[in-house]
Amino acid sequence: MVSILPAHATTQFRTAFLTLLLAGLWGGRAAAQTNPPESAGHGVAIWVGDFELDSIGAKPKPPAPTAEVPQKQIPGSPPVYNDADAPSAQARRLTEFFTASLLQALSKKGLSAARAEGNKGTAGALIRGIFAEPDMRNRIRRAQFGGGSPNPRFFLYVGIFNLARQEQALYQLAPTQSPNDRYGPVITLNTYIPLAKYELDKNPSEEEVKKICDQIVASLVSLLEKNANAFAQ
Repeated sequence: MVSILPAHATTQFRTAFLTLLLAGLWGGRAAAQTNPPESAGHGVAIWVGDFELDSIGAKPKPPAPTAEVPQKQIPGSPPVYNDADAPSAQARRLTEFFTASLLQALSKKGLSAARAEGNKGTAGALIRGIFAEPDMRNRIRRAQFGGGSPNPRFFLYVGIFNLARQEQALYQLAPTQSPNDRYGPVITLNTYIPLAKYELDKNPSEEEVKKICDQIVASLVSLLEKNANAFAQ
């Protein structure tokens, strides 16, 4: 026997059904708006290695005469280290400030990062860098404090490594060397990895370092957006 609902009951049923349907649709939209998709790099372990910078001697040698280059430090932003410090202290302060600033910039982007110490595993990304400068023949050499190089600025080469390929190097020593107390050894950079070059004062302002770190993080995010699966393997 088929039961037929009165007309007013049928109307009430349809109204209730439509109300529930609309509530479900709006609820789904609200959930999508309050839960944005994860940004690139979430879930990928990121390690930050101390950038390489050498030092020699107890006091810096006076640099050879050279054309004045205007300093580009931002007014009001203090320099990273004290010019009166020993070269070893200057090098240590600069590398440690870069590491701390880079970790802070990664954290602001919501990326999981830590200082590279001990076993880093076989998955994730490793950020490494080396300070360098050109010699009189325009060859790229490892930079060093205390040598009296006439260059007013450093080059900073930063590479991003996939820990699944740990045999990759940031640079190699050039097969032909010509020792010079003002510089470190001549090097050849690895152009087969994601590599970026930055320029900075030898005693940069803290703000200058932070801006470079923001650029490094932007490059890393772009790389992870294109290769997230490769780094997560």
